[in-house]
Amino acid sequence: MHKQEERTQIQEIIWQIMREIMPVMEKYNLKYFMLGGTLLGAVRHGGFIPWDDDIDIGIARENYDKFLEIIPKELPSYLKLHTYWDDSYHHYYFSRIVDTRHELKRTGSTIERIEDVSIDIFPLDGMPNNALLRKVHMMRLLYARMRYHMATFNRVNLNRPNRPISERIIIIIVKVTGLGTHSDARQWLDNIDVLLRKYSIEDSNWIVNFMGQYKFKEMFPKEWYGKGKMYDFEDVQLMGPENYDAILTRQYGDYMVPPKNKNTHSIKFVK
Repeated sequence: MHKQEERTQIQEIIWQIMREIMPVMEKYNLKYFMLGGTLLGAVRHGGFIPWDDDIDIGIARENYDKFLEIIPKELPSYLKLHTYWDDSYHHYYFSRIVDTRHELKRTGSTIERIEDVSIDIFPLDGMPNNALLRKVHMMRLLYARMRYHMATFNRVNLNRPNRPISERIIIIIVKVTGLGTHSDARQWLDNIDVLLRKYSIEDSNWIVNFMGQYKFKEMFPKEWYGKGKMYDFEDVQLMGPENYDAILTRQYGDYMVPPKNKNTHSIKFVK
């Protein structure tokens, strides 16, 4: 096991949320996988990336729906499930388990907002096996995601570090012209939901976490996930894909070399 560094205040709260969720996963036999920076942290650091401040896990769609149904009944009173269709401030497609006792100020958007400390839960979905159909499906998903983001551009921070110039141009055009102002963000998330549910993982050779940060860079052959594998993470073990090397290489390149510019989320701990 890698040598552990002391957890930050935010990491400690997030880790306690995860420790509450893990027994529920085991109780109901709901398999999950570490994703993105969480998987990278497990492989490279044996836990949190020292400068990171979240945990991302993915659950195959069928089990994801079961998880959303079960988890509110199993959580302590101070932990809440937030989804895009509830009445909370949550406007993301993926779901979150939040600790209502602690708050963060998110400063990466035009409008600063206060949110509870949380972990992110993403659905994993199947993709068409036929290459042409897969391309068509990808384009439909990208269009729906673009329209969703157009409907929320009033919250977008144009000056966020590392934002591609192409995105900056699109944001400027949308803001100046007012395109998307009258779009219904919730309706576009509903459209995305219908599209993502179209192909079951059981019948698919490809799995995608489309609403993650990397879009189709998080689409992998199902065999890369396999039956899952346990990895050291902090003081326990968490489930991740079997072929972590192929996945992390696709996402990060030479992933064992920490970047010189350590990207962090634009957040401040409030309480």
